[in-house]
Amino acid sequence: MDTLLVEVISPPKKGYNHQHCCTKVLGTMKEKFLNHAALGIIDSDKSAPKYLENFCLIEKHNENMSIYKHRDKSHYIVIISKAIEDFILKNAEKCDIELSKYDLPSDLEGLKKITKHISSLKDAEMKIKNLFTALKQNEKSDCYRLTQWVEEFKSYPYDFNRFFDSSFKKNKNETEN
Repeated sequence: MDTLLVEVISPPKKGYNHQHCCTKVLGTMKEKFLNHAALGIIDSDKSAPKYLENFCLIEKHNENMSIYKHRDKSHYIVIISKAIEDFILKNAEKCDIELSKYDLPSDLEGLKKITKHISSLKDAEMKIKNLFTALKQNEKSDCYRLTQWVEEFKSYPYDFNRFFDSSFKKNKNETEN
């Protein structure tokens, strides 16, 4: 579901490297992208993977989404609070978008039934893509900001932190002292 979100907000040239859990996203960054720029998107997990300790907060967009940078590498992690379904519901509400307009359930459990079952997701994929398109175009939506982050990273992968204010340098210095 998170890969579908990113594919809609910023279509890839070749494809995105999808992993099934936070640990695998961070592990792939650490092992396969050791000397390359990488941007990962994960949901906040009850137990944060150890590799996440190497990242400093760059920007806390709001309670739903933050972005972190590795202290020494061009590795970035966007953390979406809670599950993607909760993220979708909060953003639809914030943007006054009725999920029923997309023939999607407007409750967490109903949405999870669709997103957690591949056959249901395939059936609903176009509806969800249309919803994500509407969310990315709405300036109130976190998807709008996420689109900016992904597009900026794709344009400047080794100089991505220039997109943010000096708060990253301040946070990095505080954690080093």
